[in-house]
Amino acid sequence: MLLHTLILNTALSLFTPQEITDGKQNDSAEAKAVAGQSLMKSVFDRFHINYEMSRTHKIGYYKESMSDADAIYYLADGIVDIYIPSNLNQIENASISPIKTRKKAFKEVKEENLLFGNASDMARSSVWRPNSFLSEKNRTHYTFIYQGDTTIDENDVSIVAFEPSSKSHGEAVGKIYVDKLSFAILKIDYKPIVHHSKYWSKVSWIEEFKFRNGAYELANVKFHGISIENDVQYDAILVMDQLEVLSRIPENETYIRENVSLFEKADEEFTESFWEGYDFLKRALTPNQQLISKK
Repeated sequence: MLLHTLILNTALSLFTPQEITDGKQNDSAEAKAVAGQSLMKSVFDRFHINYEMSRTHKIGYYKESMSDADAIYYLADGIVDIYIPSNLNQIENASISPIKTRKKAFKEVKEENLLFGNASDMARSSVWRPNSFLSEKNRTHYTFIYQGDTTIDENDVSIVAFEPSSKSHGEAVGKIYVDKLSFAILKIDYKPIVHHSKYWSKVSWIEEFKFRNGAYELANVKFHGISIENDVQYDAILVMDQLEVLSRIPENETYIRENVSLFEKADEEFTESFWEGYDFLKRALTPNQQLISKK
């Protein structure tokens, strides 16, 4: 019997058969909460075993767009240089700088409405991001609830929903997808609570992890947000699971990073020559990740 099944069965055994067959919702919810908490304890206990700990340097792909009720009116994408600090480093931020970028606006876009810094925020996963809901100091503010099983890329996965344990604590709700064998997180689908935001009416994130070079790494990130003003929709993706360009940076080596706007010097022409030298990256992108230019 797999450990996750044993955990759930143990939780269910806390209640009598009659209570279970009666379908008492409170009992069922409590059993799932016990199972969820137990699963997540196994996840947290294996953080330092499962995830890449070194500083890493990658080349990836970033895309963002803005749209209203009628159509997309701003598109931008680029091949980017990505620096991710050691996961034990809770002070240094991830850094993304442009290698090749392009953009197109189909109507006037106010500069202050663009997603400055969003790509760098996306490069650091919730597993290690300071002040994340999964951080050691914040995870106690959440209730984790077992919600069944599924598969991701042929891996058997347990689904754990999470929500704040009280109204005064917690900043997100969502689902965590946990590999049954390794207890590594393969996917997080969550929504920050933005009731008091002056800008956002809705925000959602999806983070996907892949096993690479002996450890799990953040591979793909999706962001979706709707602004309070004019219901403008923002979408962005960051793809960085390309093996060909991944390297670990020893802690005693200096890595020079540039704090540069991604699209300040972007090309406004969309041609196939953009991918010259980076065909491997284009081939790796799925159709919904690639930028589709509008004529």
